[in-house]
Amino acid sequence: MPCRVQKPWRKSVPHPEIEQNVQELIFPVENLPEQEPQNFEGKLGLSQCPRLLELAEDSEFELEYQFSLKRDSRKVLIDGRFKGQFKLNCDRCLGTIAYQPEESFSIRLQPSEDRPRPAEETLLTLEELEWDVYDQSSLNLAELIEEQVLISIPEKKLCSTSCKGLCQRCGVNLNTQSCLCNEEIEDHPFAVLKGIGSEFENFQK
Repeated sequence: MPCRVQKPWRKSVPHPEIEQNVQELIFPVENLPEQEPQNFEGKLGLSQCPRLLELAEDSEFELEYQFSLKRDSRKVLIDGRFKGQFKLNCDRCLGTIAYQPEESFSIRLQPSEDRPRPAEETLLTLEELEWDVYDQSSLNLAELIEEQVLISIPEKKLCSTSCKGLCQRCGVNLNTQSCLCNEEIEDHPFAVLKGIGSEFENFQK
């Protein structure tokens, strides 16, 4: 569950060694000042979020972020929040959904080699389970923020809980139009078989 960031947000001046990477949101871990939190805020474009690009429409895409980045030896602590506005497609009728996520998050990272190997794995403590891993020498914060946004999107995207979806025969959006497909099925010469089947089931009972 996302952890809410309660403290007021204050943008800090980036450390000189990482200032050039702020635009790309790529930070070499070894260049992060130890025990000195760095605060950042800005916006991400859809071109920086390739996985969101498959779901969201390009028009009216907005994604603002704020995060605090701190290194503790080889571990990295990230606390932040994001606020977005973009359009998704309903899974039933393919209509447009205006989605406006706003979430806070906490991410704890450690090098993958610091986690127990399969051969030496034991039962991990709750504290150990809270830590994720990173494999590269640099962290791509755009990818991490995008992942948090993706987590916030419902597994089943619906324009409304009462969405009727599309007619499986003619493809009409049943929320806005009606079709005659059901009536055509009843008028079909073989529709009588449907009644015979029901009578046979009743006879067996």
